[in-house]
Amino acid sequence: MIGLLVGIGATYVVTANQVASLQTSLASANESNVMLHNEMQNGTLGSALQAQPGQMFHSGWVFILSLGGGDYAVSIHAEGLEAAPGGDYIVEGVTRSATMQMVPISGNATASEFDSGANGVGNYWTVLMQNPSSSFEAIDLVYLPGMSMTNATLVASVQLG
Repeated sequence: MIGLLVGIGATYVVTANQVASLQTSLASANESNVMLHNEMQNGTLGSALQAQPGQMFHSGWVFILSLGGGDYAVSIHAEGLEAAPGGDYIVEGVTRSATMQMVPISGNATASEFDSGANGVGNYWTVLMQNPSSSFEAIDLVYLPGMSMTNATLVASVQLG
């Protein structure tokens, strides 16, 4: 027997096995918390979009979250966008290849469209089957007047690690 605890009108007996079990449970919980904290820090990237000079853009964020199994969620929130008629925004990735090409992040332009509302706020998300940091060195927000790449304008971007 390890000890005797006396409370208000009650006596409690604590055995060595109960103390050892409690210590094991606490150590396991601590280890789980540390692993979860490390996973969140290593698996989540949150970065501010940087506006390009002269562009209509107030602020924005890009979040990349590991979903497990090699999948990653990419979420973008932008404010202060121009809600221009006859045009829209697209989310593109700048490839890590020697040519540094801009390609739609979701594989095609339609799935990569980024709509801004009348209040200039836009949200976008997609799930990719690999870490975007391994494929792309940057994520760009591009304005497409008339939905044509001919006069595409880079509005904001974020560099990936």
